[in-house]
Amino acid sequence: MNRENGVWYTESDLNRSQTKPLPATSAKKVLLFGGTFDPPHVGHLTMAQLAYEQTGVDEVWFLPAPSPPHKADIADDTFAWRVAMVSALLHDRPHLRTMPLEARLPRPSYTIDTVKACKKWYAGVDFMFLLGADSLAHLPTWSGATALCSLIPFVVAAREGYPIAQTMAKVRKALPNLQVGVIEMPLLDVSSTWLRERLDRGQDTCELVPERVLDVWWQGPNGVAKDGGDQA
Repeated sequence: MNRENGVWYTESDLNRSQTKPLPATSAKKVLLFGGTFDPPHVGHLTMAQLAYEQTGVDEVWFLPAPSPPHKADIADDTFAWRVAMVSALLHDRPHLRTMPLEARLPRPSYTIDTVKACKKWYAGVDFMFLLGADSLAHLPTWSGATALCSLIPFVVAAREGYPIAQTMAKVRKALPNLQVGVIEMPLLDVSSTWLRERLDRGQDTCELVPERVLDVWWQGPNGVAKDGGDQA
């Protein structure tokens, strides 16, 4: 289960979200942060917080993807569970919000469709999109990449092995209409895949996943508890 504005909701609630009112916001400038967040970790939190501080936006919206087209191993039926973990990660940070908006969109969920929907649903908001330099390097392969770059500016954070200047120059050759700014951030080489493998083996995550997120992780998707919860 997940909680937004004091209200708990479940997988069935998310499935009914197409008929529910959109989450309200008074924000005028919003930074979108998409991902699978399986699990969300301190790298995600640090990146979002520093981007919030450096870009002057009113809110950062975490947008968990139900069925990311580039990650076939991430199942749609884990969506509510991953949303709940993101909410746990963002505890007591009202400027960082869990927004499961992609539940309203057809599967698979492409970034360009999400951005178009956000601009339609929240017409008075100026949006930017946050991503790491590793994701920026693959931006030319994204569905509708050229059109996407015309729709929204990007904010990029450094990643190990992806020098910012070289990565931006290479991407601009393929996407000359790219609008991108850079945030200052320490190199935190944290991988959700690596953390997930350690959790599945019952190994310590070295405080890279906050305890409140682990509490949700060990509940498992659909409320089916995972083994090894006493070891992490």
